[in-house]
Amino acid sequence: MVSLATAGNFTFHDPNNPCYVEDPSYEPLVLNPQPWETDFVAPASYDIRDIDGINYASTDLNQHIPIYCGSCWCHGAMSSVSDRISLMTKRKHIDLMPSIQAIINCGDAGSCNGGSDGQAYSWVAKNGVPDVTCQQYQAKNMECTALHMCENCSPGHGCVAVKKYPKIGISEHGSVSSDDHIIAEVSARGPVSCSINAGPLEDYTGGILTKYSGSTNHVIQIAGYGEENGVKYWLGRNSWGTYWGEHGWFRIIRGGPYRPGCHWAVPTVSEYYN
Repeated sequence: MVSLATAGNFTFHDPNNPCYVEDPSYEPLVLNPQPWETDFVAPASYDIRDIDGINYASTDLNQHIPIYCGSCWCHGAMSSVSDRISLMTKRKHIDLMPSIQAIINCGDAGSCNGGSDGQAYSWVAKNGVPDVTCQQYQAKNMECTALHMCENCSPGHGCVAVKKYPKIGISEHGSVSSDDHIIAEVSARGPVSCSINAGPLEDYTGGILTKYSGSTNHVIQIAGYGEENGVKYWLGRNSWGTYWGEHGWFRIIRGGPYRPGCHWAVPTVSEYYN
């Protein structure tokens, strides 16, 4: 796949204005034993795109259109929520995507100038979030109003706020960091959002990324793990479009210099499905 990063001065991220901002005030909400605290045994490999022949991954996204927006923190988090909903409902329904724009508008977790994936989970746990049919992604900071949470538009009459709409919830959320714990979490309950340095991803076009360094400034999703030709790797999904990497996805060496710091959440969808 062609690397856009080599086209003139094109870059996917702004190193001077990171889209991930670690928030030390984040407080987890853990109500039940986590997978690594139980007798759960993780499989040798896991790929959400192929679980017994079924692809549970939700739609790939691009945080940068229609204009550049540093919302990786929300894309990584809400893609993981959507994938977990797909797993929970056993793919019996179409993709249910939380509205990233609604969280940017009203979520108190970040903006197009960066934010925290953990705080995004925390806000949804407290308030719930509508799906994307309430508020489409516009890649910009907007005032928090009822209209900018859920709206509908009529020919000749403009747009109005929708007062009653279903919400996606979160019952639990927390953090996970060691490789064994991340493997258990992902294979037991689904993808997690993780911080990473975006620099080494700029020129990535495929294969297992082995060179990595730098501090974290970006959020991606870890959706699996495996091994190829003796090299263990994490399977990640980015929010830079399907023209990047391996059709929007990437692999990075596991057990090497990249040590993921991640957050997880357990979604609830009772307002959508019985």
